[in-house]
Amino acid sequence: MTGFPLTLKGARIELRTLEPVFENAQIIYDTVSANREHLLVWVPFASTEITGKPEDSFTFLLKMSKYRKDETGYGFGIFREGRYIGNISIFDISKEKKSGEIGYWLAKDATGKGYAAEAVKLIEDASFAILGLNRIQIKCDSLNISSSKLTERLNYHLDGELRQDAISKDGSFRNTFIYSKLKSEWEAENKKI
Repeated sequence: MTGFPLTLKGARIELRTLEPVFENAQIIYDTVSANREHLLVWVPFASTEITGKPEDSFTFLLKMSKYRKDETGYGFGIFREGRYIGNISIFDISKEKKSGEIGYWLAKDATGKGYAAEAVKLIEDASFAILGLNRIQIKCDSLNISSSKLTERLNYHLDGELRQDAISKDGSFRNTFIYSKLKSEWEAENKKI
């Protein structure tokens, strides 16, 4: 499962591996800080886990670099016209099960423009074609209508709902949808093109 690209180029965006250097950590920190309230609704890490201070974002980049080296995950910054607008990764890659999970987030002013769908498609294509995965999943809060619609638009199958498996910022319990796509489904979609 080697040879996963450092960059993936789409029609409107580019996914770039962010090296663990302070400049990249600062970019992540600044973007999350400017979008913290927007992100906290759906992305718990926006509180402090990787973004409480620039050093946390640097630790996150070191972790992503280790995942790439171990071939258990590949993270990318999402760039539009040279501007960092979010992050996407395929993680929890299992060589035995040939599976992985996609997670992503975007700055508020980049939402609703199709950039997340384009980023997911780029990661999905590379993961099935290069990594040889058989199954990719995406999880989202059951109240996150935008992410649910995105996964459905990209032909992911709703596998189920985990009841009260997460706690929101206000302390209420939340449900999580689990969507998946199989390699056979991806191959059938690509034959239509």
